[in-house]
Amino acid sequence: MSDFPMQSYQALIEPLEELHQHASRLAEVHSQDIATVADSARDSATNLLHYLGMRQHDLRNLQKQLARLGLSSLGRMEGHAIDSIERILSILYQLTGSTPNVTLGSASVDLDAGERLLRAHTIDLFGEPSEENIRIMVTMPSEASQDKSLIERLVLAGMQTMRINCAHDEPDDWLKMIAFLREAESKTGRRCRIYADLAGPKIRTGMIQGKKKFLRLKTGEHLFLTRPNTVGHSGSDSKKKDHESHPPSIPCTFLEAFETAKPGERIFFDDGRIGGIIQAVSQDRIDVKITSAKEGGAKLREEKGINFPDTNFTIPALTDKDLENLKLLCHHVDMFGLSFVRSPEDVQGLIEQLGLNSASDVGVVLKIETRQAFEKLPMLLLSAMKSPPVGVMVARGDLAVELGFDRLAEVQEEILWLCEAAHVPVIWATQVLETLAKKGLPSRAEVTDAAMSGRAECVMLNKGPHIVEATQFLANILTRMGAHHTKKRSMLRKLKISEME
Repeated sequence: MSDFPMQSYQALIEPLEELHQHASRLAEVHSQDIATVADSARDSATNLLHYLGMRQHDLRNLQKQLARLGLSSLGRMEGHAIDSIERILSILYQLTGSTPNVTLGSASVDLDAGERLLRAHTIDLFGEPSEENIRIMVTMPSEASQDKSLIERLVLAGMQTMRINCAHDEPDDWLKMIAFLREAESKTGRRCRIYADLAGPKIRTGMIQGKKKFLRLKTGEHLFLTRPNTVGHSGSDSKKKDHESHPPSIPCTFLEAFETAKPGERIFFDDGRIGGIIQAVSQDRIDVKITSAKEGGAKLREEKGINFPDTNFTIPALTDKDLENLKLLCHHVDMFGLSFVRSPEDVQGLIEQLGLNSASDVGVVLKIETRQAFEKLPMLLLSAMKSPPVGVMVARGDLAVELGFDRLAEVQEEILWLCEAAHVPVIWATQVLETLAKKGLPSRAEVTDAAMSGRAECVMLNKGPHIVEATQFLANILTRMGAHHTKKRSMLRKLKISEME
């Protein structure tokens, strides 16, 4: 004790009490939001608000002081926020003989309860884990509707959730995949959940005329985006040779872009491989100046994704086609993925549709793939918690484009933190072991990424010729790494996302 004067302990009491009060106050402000969630999610919603209240402050200096005195540094408080503060305060009150200014024992979620809630919510969504406590989701390739042995091999390799991507194949194919999975379950004795990914209002490039179905775009050049009912061209067929006056064009499938996009906003194509800045917008076209493309020019093909990270679209996340697919699949699947969710109203729309189709017990997975979804994640979670089970998918491909590749690691950390605070399971998605699945041999970076993915509750693999081997490889990695760690201690700077509306 001689190394740590009593005043060192005393000095920590006031900032911890203020942190406790601030966290409690935010939960009180949002008491109506907490009251609307399901009974089974009430404590989790309260803990999420408590955690957000704490993360409205930069706690790094406080963490260092706590660690220096041998006390908890709050680096693992996500699942039991108020309880973490109260336990430290209890020790400090006893050491210093101080009179408490906060009520201790008020937390409804302690360390054990936080872990228990996250585990229970994960089981509700994904079912019981394997003996190794791992969960792997695998995207079905088209051949899975014809080759029942493929699904059986995937189940034996470790697949515990089958992902049907409703943006590909046809309803009959999806139903065949489901039937083959049920046969595989009976044969192997293993249970596998089914996740249907609703396509949402995906913004893509349209058709290009001529034999070459691509445009080659270079930095500094211009590209015209035209309305969906047009056909793109390379610009080389123009009678005039001035390429700047007659740039190439390609249709954009999303009509609202011509009404909402503004000059100065960024735009990206094909998962960020090509970037540009919008120069002008009219009723019939959007003029884009290319600002990033690989040396020598990058190819832009048909049916490639377009991202408008700075544009605030208001179109609902559920399209008419999504509603048809939901009605067809809602009694065959365990959960739906809500693509391009941007607002709590989007979440409520899916919940209402499930109710209308007598499928309220089907899980909802929020795909966080836009800037708006990330920035509104706390309210999206509270909205989804009205009708559990609920999960979150970190769609790292679109997120990297929307928020910048340099921010991806930071953003996925923040999503993991907030979801743990809400006791909501997370799916780690996009390009996990992609080279292995496609070419049969992983890169070193992929192996490290796969090892880190174990911090989520479920890991998603995409399709490829070597998907069975990739599934087994991932299962081995997760089993080994699970023996070493689950989560890690974090340094708690102020989070901008914690500023609730």
